Order: sequence, then C-alpha cells, then structure tokens
Amino acid sequence: MLTSPFFTFAFVFVIAFLMPFIALSVPAFRMPTAILEILCGVLVGRSGLHVILPPDWLHVITKLGLLYLMFLAGLEIRTQSPDGQANTGNKREQVILALAHFVATMAVALAAGHLLQMFGMSTSPLFTALMFATTSLGVVVPILKESGWMDRPLGQTLLLSALFADFGTVALVPFTLNVPGLSTGHPLFAIVALTVLGILLYFGGKKVLQAPVLAKRSARTQQLGVRGALALMGISGAISQAFGGGMILGGFVSGFVCSLLAKAEHEVLRKKLEILGYSLFLPLFFITVGMDLDVSHIAFGQLLSWLPAYLLLAFLVKGVASLTLWPCYKGRELSAAGALLSTRFTLVIAVALTAAKSHIISGTEEGTLIAMALGTVLLSPMLFLALLPQKQDA
Repeated sequence: MLTSPFFTFAFVFVIAFLMPFIALSVPAFRMPTAILEILCGVLVGRSGLHVILPPDWLHVITKLGLLYLMFLAGLEIRTQSPDGQANTGNKREQVILALAHFVATMAVALAAGHLLQMFGMSTSPLFTALMFATTSLGVVVPILKESGWMDRPLGQTLLLSALFADFGTVALVPFTLNVPGLSTGHPLFAIVALTVLGILLYFGGKKVLQAPVLAKRSARTQQLGVRGALALMGISGAISQAFGGGMILGGFVSGFVCSLLAKAEHEVLRKKLEILGYSLFLPLFFITVGMDLDVSHIAFGQLLSWLPAYLLLAFLVKGVASLTLWPCYKGRELSAAGALLSTRFTLVIAVALTAAKSHIISGTEEGTLIAMALGTVLLSPMLFLALLPQKQDA
C-alpha cells in the first residue's frame, strides 16, 4: 500500500480519467461514470486490493466534494426555462409532486419495516423504514446530468424528490432515533438558520450584481461569477456545519441562490462550475467513498439469505410511492422514476455503521443494509437508462 499524497492524487485522477472511456467503450452496458468510479474505489480500497487507502486529509477534500455536489444540485433547480421564460407554475407542481412522493415513500417504507420485523429480519422497523425512504441525491444528480434528463420536467421532479428524500431522512434520523454521531446540532435550527442565510445571500447578491463597477469592467470580471458562486458555497457550507445541518442543505441552499441570481447567465455559469466539479471534486468524492467502504467484518451467510427481500422491498417502496407522480407522468417515465429514486448509498452506509456500533441494529442488518445500498447503486441507474433513452431531443 502506497501512502504518498502525490501518489494518492495521481491514482485518483488516473481513475477519473479512465472511467469515462470505459463507459463510452461499452455503451450497451449503460453504466454511469459515477458508479464506475465508486466500484473502482471499492476494488482498490479497504474492501478490495488495499492498493490505496484514503488518508485523513483526503476525507476533508471528500467532504468538499459532497458540498460541491449538493451545490450543483441546487444550481440545477430552475425558476426559468432555458429560453428565459418563467416556469413558476411548473416548479410549484414539481415541488408538490416531490413532497407527495416523500410522504408516500415514508408510509410504504414503514409498512416494509414492520414486514421485515414480522419475519425476524429487522430489530428496529422505524430505522429500517428510514433507510428504505432515502434516495442518494449524490448518485441521482450525475446520472440525470449524464443521461440528458436534468433539464426536462421529469428530471427536475426527480431531482426535487431525491432532495426531499435525502435531506428528510437526514433530519428524521436524529429526531426519531437515539443514534450518537449522526448530528452535531439541531436539524430544525439548521434549516431555519440556512433559510435566513439564503434570503440574506440572495438580496446581498442582487445588490452586488447591480454595482456599476461590474458593468464598466466586464472584461476583468469574467471569473467573478465562478468566484462569487464558490464564495456563496463556502459560506453556506460553513454555516451549515456550525449549526449541524451537514453538507446536504448547505450546498443546496448556495446552489439555489446562485440559480436565482444568475438569470440570463445561468447556462454559462452552470457550465463553468460543472467543468470544475465533474473534473475535480466529484471524482474525488465518488472514488474516495468507494475506497473507504469496509465490509470485511460482515458475516455473509445470513446476509445472502436476507438480501433478496431487502432489495425487493427497496425497489417496491419507491415504485409504489412513484404512483403519486401519475398525474403528470405515465408508463415508462413512471417506472424509470421508481427505479432511479431507489438508489441509496452513502447515507445508508454511514448511518448503518453508526447504528450497529450503537447496538440499534445487529451486525447482520448492518451488512444487509450496506449490501442493499450497493445493489441499488448498481441496478437503479441501469434500469433507469434501460427504460428511458439517453439525451432525447426536447
């Protein structure tokens, strides 16, 4: 195992460079780049060949990668269509659908948790329900982006649904279960603080953008949009961490504020920020998450007998809940929505590890939840891409 910082960076970026080539060279496999990066990280990391293990300093950069990913998710929330026309009505409809989907998901997930308890596969049906209710926003965003569905109404609805599921679970776990280490503060207080911060950043940003000096020196301010966006992201991330809100809400708030402020420049700013994110921060995040995953302590015998039931329920929960999208989406779109929103990863793994250490769940449940998360990461994107064609014309 090599530990040089330069070797670590070189190894990660070589992987990041090669993964898109692999994805493009086997188009029939339809594996998203982000999933390939996670799998490659698993192969060379703690659960694989032990070629390289992420040092402590890389975890800080990985957190920055998660913050940037949530920032890009917020930036993708459009209050205007690409041609500049307001789409407030559509956005309101998408928010209502996403909220209805999360409520339905929680109801079906609770039923699934109690069903597993009846068969002796769960000691805490509420905890299991929360793991079924979540969706990995960090995986959904790059898949929607890479497949070309992000700018379409369905993509926006799925993005909001994943956001509510991901953050809703983060907020509910500390409220409903005594799991030490899952929250550094009061989630509700963090929500209020970041809402106020978002409002202040928006109006402060509007004042700055109206400064005459920006119009007079436009040639010298080409980088100010990117620098300003990164400053907003940093401020929101710091405030969110201070109040215990985590990276999900902090990154999303700053991205949404940037989306509101950018207006006509939205597409230009988004492309610049995506180049930075998808070239640097996101590969670091996905590859390091894979390297850090350790399943060596898990007993695989009972896990294999439980896993089919967990995987089946993981897809059924989101599939049934996706019927709430029926007023606007039909057929293959509805099925694809249920498939993609079944993706679970980092949150399930982190919470399962912590809950097992706190003796809330058994070691077998921990291993089954981790295996379920890995299974959905592999299967959900491929099902989504099989049901919907990539990069359709609008």
